[in-house]
Parts: sequence; structure tokens; C-alpha cells
Amino acid sequence: MQVIGLTHPGRERSRNEDSFLIKQSPRLHLLAVADGLGGHQAGDVASNLAVEILEQHWGEMEQELTGAPKSQLAEFVQNLMYKANHALLEQSSADSTKQGMGTTLTMGLVADGHLTIGHVGDSRAYLVNGEQIRLLTEDHSLLGEMIQAGDISPDEAQGHPQRHILTRALGSSPEIKIDLIQQELEEGFGLIFCTDGLTSLVREEEILSLYLKHDDLNRLAKALIDLANKRGGFDNITVVLARDSRRQK
Repeated sequence: MQVIGLTHPGRERSRNEDSFLIKQSPRLHLLAVADGLGGHQAGDVASNLAVEILEQHWGEMEQELTGAPKSQLAEFVQNLMYKANHALLEQSSADSTKQGMGTTLTMGLVADGHLTIGHVGDSRAYLVNGEQIRLLTEDHSLLGEMIQAGDISPDEAQGHPQRHILTRALGSSPEIKIDLIQQELEEGFGLIFCTDGLTSLVREEEILSLYLKHDDLNRLAKALIDLANKRGGFDNITVVLARDSRRQK
């Protein structure tokens, strides 16, 4: 499986509060994106800490999860997200300059043709099969809830002034609800993990169009970020892209 990641501060922010992580072994792959809460203290610290917790447990994942059943994968992902949340709360309470810090976190484990996602916030994970793209996660945001309720359309949500208001984030509460998503992966699949700096400016069908146009993942990542920046680049933009190496040419 080919995997790459790319991040950019965007055109309006001097600091990049996004973080991403990629770890791979022959049978296990970890992808993650995190978006520190904009307008809050230490957003960059929060997103960095979240992915650092994942990285610290990579050796344990390799040892325990290679060949593990789906139920064990889901339990491990959930516990890891809880650990990241606890670490954020602990650091926030110990340092007044970091009080209130928080982050989104969308992580995915690919093992033996199966994907397990842990998700909090409004970063996203997409699955591409053939010429179809599907959003696997739900946005934990005010606009996400409005879309689910049918009050506004996804197109109306783009550029909305309240698009950054989250209803769930790591570091916000000791009792955090983690979304767990499990998905079987077909031969030739593609994965797109991204922060809302991309999806607030680039529509789903445009993401798919660029995915189908670019065989090279580095060029695809650059094309996605360039398009978001061309439309204003109002936020930090991060993408982690994966493509099954068995993909038919």
C-alpha cells in the first residue's frame, strides 16, 4: 500500500496547527490527521500531542494487532483515542498556557484488507472504490448536525461562517465519545484522510476527480492543497493519501 502525507499552513495563517502521522509495516498501516482547534490556545501542541500518543504505541500495535480479529482492532483504536484525550487533559490542567487546548483526530488502521477508524471532530476519511467516493466519517460540528438534520446541504455548508464550531473534540471532556468505523477494503481501494482546510473549500466530487486524474500520490496531494489555496486557503490544509498497490492500471 502506497501512503503519503502533506500539510500546508494555507494562505491566511502564520502557524500550522495540523499534524499527521503515517506508520507502516508489511501487514499493518496507520494513518492519522489531527487539526488543533483554531482560535484556542496551543492548537499546534494539541494536534502534535495526539499523533505523538499514536506513534508511541506503534510498536505495541505491530506486536499485538498483526493478524488480530476485527473486534480487537476496534478496541485497541478506541483505547488509544482515550489515551490521547487523557494526555491532552493532563497537559492542559498542568500548564495554564495550554488550558482549553483541543484537537480533532481521525486515525485509521489498515490490516489484512480491513480498515478500522477512530474519529472525533470534523477531519474526514474518504474511501475510493473504482470511480466512486464515499465519506466514512461524520462531522462532529454544528454544520455536520445541520446537514444530518437536513437543514442545509453540504454545498451550503462550504464557506459557512459557523463551519468551525465543533460539537466534539479531544481535550474537551474526560468523557469523550469515539466514533468507530470498520470497513472491508476491495482490491484497488484508495483512502483520503484530510482536515477541514481542504473540505471547507473543495467539494467531494472535485476530490474524486483529482484522485482519478493523478496516479502519483505526491502530485495528487499537491493538487488538492493547491486547489484549496487557490480558493482562499483560509485554514491549514492536511492530506494523508493511500492507494492499494494492487490497483489496476
